[in-house]
Amino acid sequence: MRSKIRLISLVVGALLMAHSGWAATTLKIATVAPEGSSWMQKMRAGAVEIKQRTEGRVVLKFYGGGVMGNEKSVFRKMRVGQLHGGAFTGGGLSKIVPDMMLYGLPLLTRSTAEMNYIRHQMDAQLIERLDKAGLVCFGFASGGFAKLMTQKPVASVEDLKGKKVWVPEGDTVSYEVMEGLGVAPVTLPLSDVLTGLQTGLVDVVATSPLGALAFQWYTRVGYITDMPLVYISGALVVDKRRFSQLTAGDQKVVHEVLEAIYQDIDQQTDVDNQQALQTLLAQGLQLIKPADGEYERWNTVATKVIDAVAARGNFPDDLYQQAQQHLKVFRQQQAVVSE
Repeated sequence: MRSKIRLISLVVGALLMAHSGWAATTLKIATVAPEGSSWMQKMRAGAVEIKQRTEGRVVLKFYGGGVMGNEKSVFRKMRVGQLHGGAFTGGGLSKIVPDMMLYGLPLLTRSTAEMNYIRHQMDAQLIERLDKAGLVCFGFASGGFAKLMTQKPVASVEDLKGKKVWVPEGDTVSYEVMEGLGVAPVTLPLSDVLTGLQTGLVDVVATSPLGALAFQWYTRVGYITDMPLVYISGALVVDKRRFSQLTAGDQKVVHEVLEAIYQDIDQQTDVDNQQALQTLLAQGLQLIKPADGEYERWNTVATKVIDAVAARGNFPDDLYQQAQQHLKVFRQQQAVVSE
C-alpha cells in the first residue's frame, strides 16, 4: 500500500512540476540591438505576454547589445543549439538564404512608398523561402533608408575619393557598387563600426537616422547626404527544429505576439526616423543636398552591378525581375494619379 501511495505521489509531483514551468521550452534569441532600445523593450514585453499566454510553457530569453557576437557568430551558435534564434538584418540573413539580399539591393527604390508596394507583393514569398531553409520568420520590419554619414561634406562621388567607406561584412553587391564608383570600401561587421569610426579605420558609413542614434555612430560624423542609398530591413528568425518542439497552440501564440510586434515596429519606423533625423540635426549634424544627377549616376552603376551579380548566380534573378516588375507597375499607377 505504501509503495502505491509513493508511486502516486511521484506521478502527481511530476505533473505539478511540469505545470509550474519545469517543462518550459526556452528560446534563446540574440541581437545586436542595444539594451534599452525600443526594439528590446517591445521584445521583452512580448516575451512576458507569451509566457503568460502559454502558462509558462514557452520562455523567450533575449541577449541584446551584441553580447553573443556578430550575425555570423549568432548563426554558428544556432547551428550547434547554443542559441535558437536571432534578429538579423537582410544582409545577415542572405548568408544563409541569398534571396534575403533583395530588399537591401543598393538604390532598388527611391522611396518608402515604392518599397512598401514591393514588400506587400513579396514578403510572404521571402518568408516561405526562409521556412524552406529551416528558419521560422515572424515578418520583416523596416529600418528606413540608409544615407551616407560622413566626417566631411559629401555631395558627389568625387567627394568620396580617398575616404574609407564602410560596407557591411559579406555585402558583396554594395562592395562592388563602391568599387564601380571608384571608391575603396572597407568591410566590417555591424558590431565593429563604432570602433572603426573611433580609430579611423572608416570615416564614412551608411545608415538610417535611427541606426545612427541607436549605435552612437552620430558621435563620430558631422554630415548626412540626403540620398536614399539602401533600404534597411530586419527579421526575427527561430530555428525550425527548436520551434517544432512547441505544441501547435503555443506556436500560434508565439506567431501572434511576435508578428504583431514586428508589424508595429514596421509601421512606426518612418515616424521614428523623422524624429531621429531632427534629433541628429539638433545635435549639430548638417544635411547635405547631393549634386544634380548624382542619384542617376549611382543608380546606373548599381543596376550594372546587380545585373552582373545575378548573372553569376550569386543572387536569384527571378526575385529581382519580380521586384522590377512590381516597381514598374507602381510607378505607372503613380503617374496616372498625378495626371
